[in-house]
Amino acid sequence: MEKISIITQRDISIINGSTVRPKWQIKALKKIDFENVEIVDNFTKLKLNEVKNNLIHAHQFSGRLLEKEKYFVDIHGLEYVQSKNLSNGYPVTSWKKYGYIAKSIFYKKVEKKLFKNALHLICSSEDIQEKVDKIQNSTLVRNAVFIDEFVPTENSELDIVLVGPFLPGTINFEGLDIILKIVKKFPKIKFTFIGKTNEFFRNQLNYKNTEFLGVIDNYKNTLRKYSVLFAPYPNYARYLGSKNKFLEAAACKMPIITTSAGAVDFRNDLLSIGNTTKEISNLLEVLMDENVRKEAGNKLRNEIEEKYNAEIEIKKLVKLYNEYIK
Repeated sequence: MEKISIITQRDISIINGSTVRPKWQIKALKKIDFENVEIVDNFTKLKLNEVKNNLIHAHQFSGRLLEKEKYFVDIHGLEYVQSKNLSNGYPVTSWKKYGYIAKSIFYKKVEKKLFKNALHLICSSEDIQEKVDKIQNSTLVRNAVFIDEFVPTENSELDIVLVGPFLPGTINFEGLDIILKIVKKFPKIKFTFIGKTNEFFRNQLNYKNTEFLGVIDNYKNTLRKYSVLFAPYPNYARYLGSKNKFLEAAACKMPIITTSAGAVDFRNDLLSIGNTTKEISNLLEVLMDENVRKEAGNKLRNEIEEKYNAEIEIKKLVKLYNEYIK
């Protein structure tokens, strides 16, 4: 029987948006005793011999490094779409605008070729699957969490948490302007930031009602100490694929305040969505009621249990593997 090699160019010892997906997949496979699988991280052409004659599950662009091997592509997001959207955040006089446009054109060609040459595509969201449907056969395997690892919040106060990193070049950093306005407008509400920040970001938000925890060891238990996740993004930062921190907060029964850009690939009716300071302020006023927060949190937890449950999503992956394993 062929072995499955899950490959990624990332170092899975580092937790970020690119490593969470392959990590939960390999963990879920091991939990159901699917032993004929390995994960090969920091993948380069120097590791081709390690996966020779295996069926390869290639995350993101790692499939470009393969030669004659059979592979699936696991699509976390579409770079050409994201780059095109990011170009809208700059004026026509900015070189960055045209840089993102050129990047979008380049990656559209790269992604189309990569997807066409694959045996099958694994899509992390419905929106991604819809966009690649005409290129190659695909299976929807959503981003997911292990439900039993997330204990619902017991915080009865309105305590806001924001999850980063908040560094230049990240979409979290792009939300600084609206975060600043909300922090200043609600001096009696505590805003806690988890994840890396830089000095500029911290200085901009240097108020009595802010706290910066940085990178923490016990993330899941720390997250549930708060009662609401705040995750604003500018309109041009529309990344396809459900954001991991949304799934994690929802599993903790925490309401989520975001903007329209942040609500991509998640049920909008379960989120508190506002695009202006006034709209977000109104949402915060509503969520000051603990009963409202509990009702929203229960609905979010139910959604995670039904659609973003690692133990359910992994069955789709096993089914796909079994269809192609010799």
